[in-house]
Amino acid sequence: MDNDGPGQAACDKFARKLGLNRCYVVKPDSRDTTRIKDANDALRAGVDMRALIAAAEKLEHQDIATFKHLREQVLHEIRHPDEYNGTPIHTLPELTKVIKGFRKGEMALVTGPTGVGKTTLLSQMSIDVARQGVNTLWGSFEVKNTRLVKKMLQQYHGNALIKPGTADVIDGIHAVADQFQQLPLYFMTFHGGSEVDQVIDAMDFAVYAYDVEHVIIDNLQFMLSRLGRRSGGDFNSRFDQQDLAIEKFRRFATDKNVHITLVVHPRKEDEGVRLGLSSVFGSAKATQEADCVLIIQSDGELKYLDVKKNRYDGQLGIVPVHFSSFTGSYYEPNAEESANLKKRILSKPEYPRFSGR
Repeated sequence: MDNDGPGQAACDKFARKLGLNRCYVVKPDSRDTTRIKDANDALRAGVDMRALIAAAEKLEHQDIATFKHLREQVLHEIRHPDEYNGTPIHTLPELTKVIKGFRKGEMALVTGPTGVGKTTLLSQMSIDVARQGVNTLWGSFEVKNTRLVKKMLQQYHGNALIKPGTADVIDGIHAVADQFQQLPLYFMTFHGGSEVDQVIDAMDFAVYAYDVEHVIIDNLQFMLSRLGRRSGGDFNSRFDQQDLAIEKFRRFATDKNVHITLVVHPRKEDEGVRLGLSSVFGSAKATQEADCVLIIQSDGELKYLDVKKNRYDGQLGIVPVHFSSFTGSYYEPNAEESANLKKRILSKPEYPRFSGR
């Protein structure tokens, strides 16, 4: 393993698979990290390998650490901050500039009005990161997997799958399907109301067996609908159940070092009202636990991605987007149009008046 942040993370993952009590970690002196990256570098540099092996240590308990254990990774992050940015979303470069990509060990929350395109956005993002080799697991509790994958095939192809003016599929549909099948995408088979622990058990297996690094849960309310019926629709009970589920997903992201993207519907708001952190359904726990909160805003005229929380570096912002029915995907306007759209968005009142109010 390389002696850098990603290498140390991979070392930790393999040690936990093999068993912490069975593994020792050999590390060069932290002052030599620019010269010695791995065992080959150490051999070429004439480092005393016996001394390095003799100084090997077991991994610390996963719930306890000292600066000695964190020192090398902290110093490396200070020296090379760009290496700790997350996986970029190439199809949405301006959004990537704001959130710095998806990082392992974090949880992102996505919300927006019903029908605004949350699933469409996430399917596009999942294809984007899967193309970069990020093993991704989908949990689609509202949309059947067949419908989801149909949408994803169009986005992957970047073109309509039906010949214009006909009901016939394009001639190269099997070639598109063959290429899509090579992506490291996995799909849980749950649908509708599901037990949280069963879902997490499936996630745990996928992380172990398929080295999944990104999990998408779409969406939390549908997944918890069975529990809501058991509680007789009691709001306090539903909030408690949602808080518990969020807590479990948050811990899973941290313990397994994977990124979780969680879709949570907003509270019922008047159409066109700009959503905020307090608009997310349930208690404040959802937005408190999330490292990133992304809201798809739409007033019927303009649509934009609104980053309301970014724990990584604190940068917030809005990113205007357009939707192409031809490709089935979102795209960002050019710099000039984007700047003009931002001015229009920011000039609008936070809560526009409606004739019915």
